[in-house]
Amino acid sequence: MNKNRLLLRVIASPFIFGMLFVAWQFHFIRHFIQVMRYGGEWTTYEKETPATMTAILRELEKSNKAK
Repeated sequence: MNKNRLLLRVIASPFIFGMLFVAWQFHFIRHFIQVMRYGGEWTTYEKETPATMTAILRELEKSNKAK
C-alpha cells in the first residue's frame, strides 16, 4: 500500500464518495424510468429499430423461400 499522501486521500474520500453516490442515484432513477416505460425490458430499442427488424425478417423469409 502506498502511504504517500494517505492523509490527503482520507480527507478527499467523502467528496469522492458523494460524487459516486450522486452518479449512481442518477443512473438508478434513469433505469427505473426506463423499466416503467418499456415494461421491464432492460434492452430498449430506438423508434426505427422495429421497422428495421421487420425488414430484415422479410428479407430472410424471401431468401428461405427462394431456396
